[in-house]
Amino acid sequence: MKKRTGLHFSLILLVGCIAVSCSASKKTAAKSSTNENATVKGPLPPPSHYPNRPAKSDKSGSNSAEITSSEKSLGALQFKYAILLDVPVEEIDNRRLFSFIDSWYGTPYRYGGFTRDGVDCSGFTQNFMTSIYQIQVPRVSAEQYNQSKRITRRELREGDLVFFKTSGRSISHVGIYLRNNKFVHASTSSGVMISDLDEDYFARRYAGAGRVK
Repeated sequence: MKKRTGLHFSLILLVGCIAVSCSASKKTAAKSSTNENATVKGPLPPPSHYPNRPAKSDKSGSNSAEITSSEKSLGALQFKYAILLDVPVEEIDNRRLFSFIDSWYGTPYRYGGFTRDGVDCSGFTQNFMTSIYQIQVPRVSAEQYNQSKRITRRELREGDLVFFKTSGRSISHVGIYLRNNKFVHASTSSGVMISDLDEDYFARRYAGAGRVK
């Protein structure tokens, strides 16, 4: 009976020690967890702890991108129209004028048309004079001829009007002179394009030049 009582007491003591040990472990773990959370959620270092570096300007970067894009755009125009006009690249210096031409280039011919869906010769020249020089000219090629100042072929400059008699004796076609005998116009066969005054078809039908600016 004494042996059983001693054994029973030993078991109770052992269980008590285990319980105390577990409780202590839980408290330690909880304290450790609290410390970890405090580390994660604690206040960030004050701003003075960070190097004081000026922020990069997005605006400056944007302007740089725009300039690069503009330069590429001008370069592309220069290359394209230097070839079409057979002149040195540096002579293509009127970016606004050639951008306008480029935006219309290849527009199909449409009698009475005035938009990029279709345009006729006088509609194109009227659009050109209004957009580039802010000058109003009549809608019909014969009237444009009558209201422009007569100039010789030697006097032709960029932006002057060149007229043709493609049918009968009256003015029936008009274009915009560029340089090196080349002019841009809305042709019935190919739409807005660049042609040469010395081409046989135009040389035989050339009727004169006019200046309205």
